Amino acid sequence: MNNELPLVSVIVPVYNVERYIEQCARSIFEQTYPRLEIIFVNDCTPDGSIYLLKTLVTNYPARMSQSKIIDTGKNSGLTVARSIGIKKCTGDYVLCIDSDDYIEPCMVEQLTEIAITGNHDIVATPYFTNSNGSEKIIDMGDCDKFFCLNSMPIDTLHFSLWNKLINKSIIDQIPEIPNANCWEDLAMTSRAIALAKNPKAINVPLYHYRIGENANSLTSQPHEKRLHDQLTVARFVEQWFIDNNLDTKYAPFLRNMKFSAKIKFLRGPNRDFAAWKRTFPETNNGILHYRHIPLHYRLLFFMADILPTRLCQRISDAISKK
Repeated sequence: MNNELPLVSVIVPVYNVERYIEQCARSIFEQTYPRLEIIFVNDCTPDGSIYLLKTLVTNYPARMSQSKIIDTGKNSGLTVARSIGIKKCTGDYVLCIDSDDYIEPCMVEQLTEIAITGNHDIVATPYFTNSNGSEKIIDMGDCDKFFCLNSMPIDTLHFSLWNKLINKSIIDQIPEIPNANCWEDLAMTSRAIALAKNPKAINVPLYHYRIGENANSLTSQPHEKRLHDQLTVARFVEQWFIDNNLDTKYAPFLRNMKFSAKIKFLRGPNRDFAAWKRTFPETNNGILHYRHIPLHYRLLFFMADILPTRLCQRISDAISKK
């Protein structure tokens, strides 16, 4: 009977999560859904995470044959580790989980049942944020409008990969993303949404996302690296949409993405107004209409666009010295 169920591949990149990996792994091993392929990708973690995994899985005989640990060979970052897991998986659906997070026991079963029943290529769930012992639910809002790519706010749960069950046939159509550990979710999810048939969002939180507790995780990156990664992803994703003749259909999304990618030029200790102006200049038209960006930031960007670069830089430097 179980063999008639779709195989769901669960991909978990592992790096420096000794404090959290047991809770993450238990939440996967204790899923009510029986037919899993569980792939932990060891990105050369220097701590005891892998030892804990190997010890823990012996307590779950039914999951031992379903689980494997793959080594990356060298520390390569979240994007590469996840890509290796996806390449190795054989499931009908894929669920990616961050190794410092955990999931509700029924998550795989509920999402898979919805996917099968409604013929949905993607099923997304809200999540709990867990921070220093407090918990908060981040809901979907209007589920019927959740997957409208052109109106999706950047840097939100809309583009998170870990709260979505995705049909493997969709993922197989998406080329490997660049080695960027910021916005790697956006690079994968945006293209999957563009290709998906009848994606579905539900308003039942099933994922627990840990905020700000693991400074050594795969997703922790300095300001400059995050800026570089976002620009890399924006260029990569835009070219994919162009190559697949989807750039006209999703022009508003591409514009929002590119503008958001360069914002960090004007944040942080070293603001670079010249770089901001010459990067994706076509997105500066109509700055005040970027509704997903707070008004005070839109005003700042508008002034940066209309004032001479040297004047903007002098004002910024003067303010920073105060």
